[in-house]
Amino acid sequence: MIGGDTYYLGLPGWAFPGWCGTYFTDKPSRLASYAEVFNSVEGNATFYRVPSADTVLRWRDALGDAGFRFCFKLPREVTHERGRAGRVLEGFLDVIEPLDPFLGPLLVQFPATFGPADLEIAGGWLRELGERRRFVIEVRHPAFFDDPELLEAALESAAGRVVLDSRPLYEGDRAHPDVLAALHKKPDVPVDPDAPGDVAFVRLILHPDLESNRVYLDEWATHVAGYLKKDIETFMMIHCPNYRHCPPLARDFHDALRLRYDGLAPLPAWPIPEQLKLV
Repeated sequence: MIGGDTYYLGLPGWAFPGWCGTYFTDKPSRLASYAEVFNSVEGNATFYRVPSADTVLRWRDALGDAGFRFCFKLPREVTHERGRAGRVLEGFLDVIEPLDPFLGPLLVQFPATFGPADLEIAGGWLRELGERRRFVIEVRHPAFFDDPELLEAALESAAGRVVLDSRPLYEGDRAHPDVLAALHKKPDVPVDPDAPGDVAFVRLILHPDLESNRVYLDEWATHVAGYLKKDIETFMMIHCPNYRHCPPLARDFHDALRLRYDGLAPLPAWPIPEQLKLV
């Protein structure tokens, strides 16, 4: 797994079926196998369902290295629905408490319909969240990009603002079938690479046409090298509409970063040996 305490590289999850048997194994568990290579993960599954206490304990026991960081997405009942945020949030935070040594910033992802007028309603539970956990905010409403100051009050409780970069999808071949299916889910929002707080949290959505990604990998490797040189804690999450491409794309990014940031070791080899993958 990657060393250090300022640079974290991860994928949208660890249990995608297409990865097991190709990059990772399920022995002793898919999480443990994933953590042999990557030191962070964007926990998207928690957006749809709060895990059970037993599941959380299994995740904790699968990790022997406290250098790993879960960056769980808040449940959608908190960020996308009104009326239940406080109760659901408290229950979620209680459930994940055993993972305390392994928790990175939580991801508060608001929908495109969440605008400046909604901040007053969300302000209370955002302040409560900030008292218990670090978190980063992702917004998609155009008003927050037209006037970034509208988000300043909310960011007082947050560790930073998420940078979502979906340009590879929108500037690449939109006719690609994987991209066609993803465009309605991935917003095309302005990209500001300036580290927006104590934490730099980047979600890079790459194109399934792997050759078209090089310019974005190089660009972000340069930005991340700059963050690390300033000792800014950085979380880099590599996405692709076709999840099969995420692990090698993350390795491509890491290799590009190594060219720009001295002393960074290569990623460990995949737990599934290359000769077995070719069988």
